[in-house]
Amino acid sequence: MILVTGGTGLLGSHLLYELCKNGEKIRATKRANSSTDFVKWVFGLYSQNIDELYGRIEWVDADLLDFESLVNATVNIETVYHTGAIVSFNPSQASAIGTTNVVGTANLVDACLQNGVKNICHVSSVASLGEANIQGITDEDCKWTKSKGQSAYAKSKFLGENEAWRAHEQGIRVVIVNPSVILGPGRWENGSGQLFQQVKKFMPFYTDGVTGYVDVRDVAKAMILLMQDSSINGERFVLNSQNLSFQELFTLMATNLGKKSPRIKIKPWVVDTTYPFVYLFGVLSGKGNAVSKANMKSAFSKTYYSSDKIKSRIGFNFTPIGKSVEFVAGVYLKELEHR
Repeated sequence: MILVTGGTGLLGSHLLYELCKNGEKIRATKRANSSTDFVKWVFGLYSQNIDELYGRIEWVDADLLDFESLVNATVNIETVYHTGAIVSFNPSQASAIGTTNVVGTANLVDACLQNGVKNICHVSSVASLGEANIQGITDEDCKWTKSKGQSAYAKSKFLGENEAWRAHEQGIRVVIVNPSVILGPGRWENGSGQLFQQVKKFMPFYTDGVTGYVDVRDVAKAMILLMQDSSINGERFVLNSQNLSFQELFTLMATNLGKKSPRIKIKPWVVDTTYPFVYLFGVLSGKGNAVSKANMKSAFSKTYYSSDKIKSRIGFNFTPIGKSVEFVAGVYLKELEHR
């Protein structure tokens, strides 16, 4: 049996859809006060058999900070997909981010060890990778090092990875994925979904910054394929479709949302006057503190990620980001029509 943590999130819901579509026997965790309506909504984007697919999920209330609830959730589980985490760059949430993403992962690992779980697929982030190599590329071999200005989220994902490696050292098969910025439908009030909302309203600005992007559907599919290959163990994989400048991304979004492309280039020295917009760049980059003007330089950084490893290892093909943006923008516009 398979367990998915964070089942009501953007990635968790898409992962559940792929697993249900494959006919897997699944258990998923949610917080006691969480609704699963978003999961049903996601299923409805891709299938008319919503009730049949959704009915394959056994939901259990669990919290990453409640060890006993995780012990109960992992009973009779063979494989765990750990997508549960707090994704935020707000300094006021630094403590909660560290506790949930690190202590919560440690609790899950301990529960898995106690109940004899055999496999864990841990979702980390490119934020946990180190500086680029001599060729200017960031990949699985770039080791994280502590440096000034790193976000609490980046630190938490690195330390969370360490807990996953601990599970591997104690005999559990572990595969780690490091997605870049995940693009997907829904959750329009936060993360990358917020960008579609903002571009639709007004987004005249852009910076020279560059980062990587990946379709949420690709992340879910890649995780499943990696876990299906039993020869893969104790490895991590960068999941990144394309590296785009913010201008390129926002132009794609604007085109698909029927808006004008951004035309005003922001310079680092005008951050104060354009702060509300540069905030969004910080959310995407994941490198600095997205709500701190002092670290807004992350909006101007250029980072190029490579997914050559997963492409060569299992022959994985990523969805072009232009197609991803077209799909998500289409869903968003339909949502607006029904509001």
